[in-house]
Amino acid sequence: MSQKAFKEVAVTNALPGFELSRNDAIKKAIAVRFEEKIRKAILLLKEYEPEEGYVLCFSGGKDSVVIKAIAIAAGVNFKSVYNQTTIDPPELVRFIQKYHADVAWNRPGKNLVFKMLEKTSGPPTRRSRWCCEIYKERNNAGVKIIGVRAAESPKRSALWNTLNLKNAALDVIAPVLYWSDNDVWRFIREQKLPYCRLYDEGFKRLGCVGCPMSGPGQMKKEFVRWPGFERLWQIGFRLFWEKYAGTVNRYGKSRWFNRFKSWQEMWAWWLIENSEPDDCQGRLF
Repeated sequence: MSQKAFKEVAVTNALPGFELSRNDAIKKAIAVRFEEKIRKAILLLKEYEPEEGYVLCFSGGKDSVVIKAIAIAAGVNFKSVYNQTTIDPPELVRFIQKYHADVAWNRPGKNLVFKMLEKTSGPPTRRSRWCCEIYKERNNAGVKIIGVRAAESPKRSALWNTLNLKNAALDVIAPVLYWSDNDVWRFIREQKLPYCRLYDEGFKRLGCVGCPMSGPGQMKKEFVRWPGFERLWQIGFRLFWEKYAGTVNRYGKSRWFNRFKSWQEMWAWWLIENSEPDDCQGRLF
């Protein structure tokens, strides 16, 4: 879901006489007692349960495991949906198949890497992630339960948005928005919930293999662990280069990747820099 369409339910306890800043309000919410966070999460899902039931966005990661358990505890009507990206870690895929067989799968028609051949803007980068909308946020009509947490990153904490709950037309509910990492793991341990073993091997995130948002260090770690995905990405880069190298955009201007001499040079840049040059921002490629 795009940030423009992103709506969250955020309950704040502003002190009388003045308003808390966004950062202070987030810190205050995160500092709430663990037991109270669980209670509020359950009540939140109960209070805003739509007649048609929720769509729970399930990725197989620790946060989605927690929100699914909370939805079950709340006794609300929901269906869990996993949007397969085609480049998720195989251990994660097997975990979902084994422990969450009730989850429905949205399977795309084309591998994400080869979808790049339809995008003249080039491979996904930190500044231009066309892949998320197509592969991770598709076909989930209805009120969604998501596992986004403010503590995950400054960008996600910036999605803070206090709504008038009585009048809000809710698109998304984030019941663990103000949970810390420790809260998530405590809940998993206390509830004895299975989780993907990759966390025990030092992986902090279990997203797409080669996601540009993970940074060069994490990308290298992932490609060492799953070299088949690295080869797949390289095939995609080569085919993209063969199709678009030397072409111009609709304005007759050279596309940004034409500054490279080969797909190998473009690949090396992608592994380290991973964002289009500043002078390319805002253009239609």
